[in-house]
Amino acid sequence: MKRVLSVCLLFILVIAGWLYAQPAEPVRVRLFSLEQPSEVRITDDGGETIHLDARKLTTFRSNGPVTIQRGNSVTVRIPYPIEVSARNGKLVIVTELPLEDYVAAILAGESSGFRSEESLKAMAVAARTYAAHFAHRHKTEGFDFCDTTHCQDFRITAVSARLRKAVEATHNEVLRYDGQPIPAYYHQDCGGVTEPRAPYLRQMQDVFCTSRARQMWSAELTVSDLHRALAFSEVYTIEVTERTSSGRARRLRIGGSPTRILDAEAFRLAIGRSLGWDKVRSDLYTARRSGDRFVFEGYGAGHGIGWCQTGAAVMGEQGYAYQDILAYYYPNTNIAAYPR
Repeated sequence: MKRVLSVCLLFILVIAGWLYAQPAEPVRVRLFSLEQPSEVRITDDGGETIHLDARKLTTFRSNGPVTIQRGNSVTVRIPYPIEVSARNGKLVIVTELPLEDYVAAILAGESSGFRSEESLKAMAVAARTYAAHFAHRHKTEGFDFCDTTHCQDFRITAVSARLRKAVEATHNEVLRYDGQPIPAYYHQDCGGVTEPRAPYLRQMQDVFCTSRARQMWSAELTVSDLHRALAFSEVYTIEVTERTSSGRARRLRIGGSPTRILDAEAFRLAIGRSLGWDKVRSDLYTARRSGDRFVFEGYGAGHGIGWCQTGAAVMGEQGYAYQDILAYYYPNTNIAAYPR
C-alpha cells in the first residue's frame, strides 16, 4: 500500500512540475506602431533584400532574423519571425517572440536606468504580470501588444545582458490576487502619494519616493497650445472641479465658448500627445491663469497608480530585495508561476 501511495505521489509531483514548466504562449508585438510606415526594405541574413509597399502587399512572412529599413531611419534588426500585412495604406509589421524575451525588451524601454539589480528584478515581475493580465489586448487587430506605452514600451534593440539576467532571475514569476495575474500598473513618479484602484493598488504616502525631496514641476500653456491639443478655439479659465482621494485632479471645467467639463486624465493625455509629455506631467497639480497663459504646478509624473519607479529605485539602492519592493507597491498579492 505504501508503495502504491509513493508511486501516486511521485506521479502527481511529476505532472505538477510539468504543468509549471510549460512555457507561456509566444507574444505577438506590432512594431513601429506610431510611425506606421507604408514602405520598408527587409534584408535577411543571407543578404537578400525585398521591398514591401502597402499599396501592393498582401502578406509577407519570414522566420527571421531580418533587418528592417524604413526610409532614411536607422535599420532595426529583429531576431525573431515577422509577418507583414497592409491595412489602410500602412504596413502592419508583427514579430513573435517568447514572453521572457518580451519582458527583457520592456525593461529596456521602461527601466534600464535602474542602478539596483533588485529594482530591475521587481520591474521584470511587474512587466510580466502586466503582460499576463492584458494578454491579447490587440487580438482583434491580429497581434497581442503594440510597442508603445499604450501597452508597454518595447525596445528589442536595446536589450542587454544585464536586463536578461534580471528576467532570468525571476523566470515566469507574476503577481497574483485571488489566483489571477493583477493589472500591475506602474508609473515614473507618484509625487509622494499613490492613487488607489484596488486592494492591491492602494493609496499610500510613499516615503521612498520623497526621500530624495519632492520635486515640483511647472508648465505654461497658451490658448493656441490648447487649440492644438484639444481643438478648443476659445479658453478663458481652467478650473479643477473634482479631485480624487489622493489629491489628483479628476475633472476640469474649461471655461470658454462653450464651457466644457473634461476628464483630467484625458486632458493630460491629449496635452502629452500633442505638445510633449514634459508639459502636464501628472494629474497632481493646481491650475491658474496668468496673463495670456495657463500655469500648471504639480508633483510626480504619470498616472500615479501602483509601482512608483522613483521609489522602487530608492528601495533597491537601500538594499531591499525585489520581493520586498513588490510587496510594498502591490500589497495583498503573492508571487507565483505563470502560466499554471
